Amino acid sequence: MTNGRLMSVADLAVYLGVTAAWVYNNHRALGLPARKIGGHLRFRLADVDRWIDQQEVSR
Repeated sequence: MTNGRLMSVADLAVYLGVTAAWVYNNHRALGLPARKIGGHLRFRLADVDRWIDQQEVSR
């Protein structure tokens, strides 16, 4: 998808199947790995995939 490049909030929202508002509202609380560049959040796909792998499903 991004070959190591950084994704925008909109790109990440599509990748995760959520809204951009969800990403903005939850990235800190959930510990989504993000960088702020030029005042905008950016996400590296490899970091996000690693974050997903570390999440536990609660029953």
